Order: sequence, then C-alpha cells, then structure tokens
Amino acid sequence: MTDDSVPAPSGPRYIADEIILYGIDLNDANGVAHLNVGMAGRAELQTRLSSAVGITGSTVLAYGYAFEGHCYRLDSNRIFVVTGPIAEPAIGCCFEASMGYRMWRLTAASQILEISTNFADARALILDAQLPGKRSPSSYAITLRTAHRNGRLSND
Repeated sequence: MTDDSVPAPSGPRYIADEIILYGIDLNDANGVAHLNVGMAGRAELQTRLSSAVGITGSTVLAYGYAFEGHCYRLDSNRIFVVTGPIAEPAIGCCFEASMGYRMWRLTAASQILEISTNFADARALILDAQLPGKRSPSSYAITLRTAHRNGRLSND
C-alpha cells in the first residue's frame, strides 16, 4: 500500500533545500496565461513571460508544496510565475498527473514572482484594508520603532 501524502522522490541528484511546488500550469500553447478579472467574459488579464535571451517560465496556480519529505497545503490558491525548472507530471502529496497536476522542483533560493489576485471595489481594497488590525505587520513595526521610551527617542 502506498501513502499519497508522501512527496515525489528527489530527482537524479539530491538537493538539500529542494521545494516541490504542486499545481497546474495556466499557460496555453502560446505561453500566455488568461486570468479572469471579474468582468464576465468582457475582459481578462493576460500574463506572458518575454525574454530576449530564451528564459522560459510557467504561470502556476499552486495548491501545495513539499519540503524535507513533508507535504503542505497552501492556505489559499496562489499564482506564481516560475522560471527555470521545467514542469513534470505530479507525483505524490495526493496530486495526480492524470487530473492535470504538475510539479516544479525549486530551491529555497529560487526567484519567483507571486501575482496577487484580489477583486473588489476600491473601498474594500484600499480603505478597509488600512483599518487597524488589517494592516501589514511592517506598518505596525514603524510605529513601534518610533515610539518614545520614557521620554527618549533613541535606543541608548
């Protein structure tokens, strides 16, 4: 009996910090990914990696990843542009190649681009996102760093 939660075996060469990204390739035969922008077929966002030196990439809708022999699910589907590794048929972590899943072998130092896809009105994306408790942690760190300490404004 096999366990589907076991990630794919390492490739022909062991890489200590290898990450296996599981998902589907959104690119069509021309290398263009078509993303719905909520306008019911009237408009779409198209992404394509263009390179004068032959760099190729995939627009990946990622569902999970494997690292150090363990499988993990992402909290929500995320879109990445992955350059370099060629997609392989998915093996392990309950992702079946027969269902269209692919996998990309990356290292922890691999450079990838995440595309954020939030769709709402301006109030939700700009104004409501800045309410206390919804801001990014870095904006709180700035406030904390400049707060006085017993009347002093330095760390001395």
